[in-house]
Amino acid sequence: MIRVIAVCLLLLGSGRKADEQSSFALAAPTGWGGETIRLPPGFAPDMKLKGVEHIRFAPGMMQPKSGSFFCYAFAFELSAKPDLTEAVVHDEFLKYYSGLCTAVLRGQVPDVDPSKFTLKLQQSKPAAATSAEKNTATGTARYDGTLNWVEPFATRKAQKLHVEIQTWSGKGRNYIFACVSPQAKEAEIWKQLHKIRDDYLRQQKDDQPLVTEPKSERKP
Repeated sequence: MIRVIAVCLLLLGSGRKADEQSSFALAAPTGWGGETIRLPPGFAPDMKLKGVEHIRFAPGMMQPKSGSFFCYAFAFELSAKPDLTEAVVHDEFLKYYSGLCTAVLRGQVPDVDPSKFTLKLQQSKPAAATSAEKNTATGTARYDGTLNWVEPFATRKAQKLHVEIQTWSGKGRNYIFACVSPQAKEAEIWKQLHKIRDDYLRQQKDDQPLVTEPKSERKP
């Protein structure tokens, strides 16, 4: 976890020091780390999305033997343009992960070619809105995805990530929320990821003020 935050701080050159105490903008269970960064991030400057990203990492984020290895949730709070079409979401996510891998590895694993990473998205079938989603926003779309990339922090090996993505518009902004894990969908970690997502949606429904000044954060 410390390494994730240190890398982001190094790449972005902004935000609070990792050892500063502060409250997280995105609620999560006790023991989850987190940070907030500007978009586009320093490791993917070619991204078209502009705004902030709030991230929460599971306790086992950097522990390959943990059931919560590389499991996290994040919210993008974005400007109103570009529209969040499926093509835009697909391309922006690939830029994000390709850039992250490139920046972290820094050419130390020559066989890794981020241009070959793939993301398959499938729009989820319509379902009844949860109480957290009702009246939250307009233009909601949901996707189930599979990202094939190389995890650059702990293993430097090929990894398949399951990604659940939700997009919507409201308050003159666009939003993306994503739950990410290599674990199968029946794994316990998905319940925690979904709770983080639902709590965030309730926050938006209640018209809570947005955090507009990004900072990196981590609780000890």
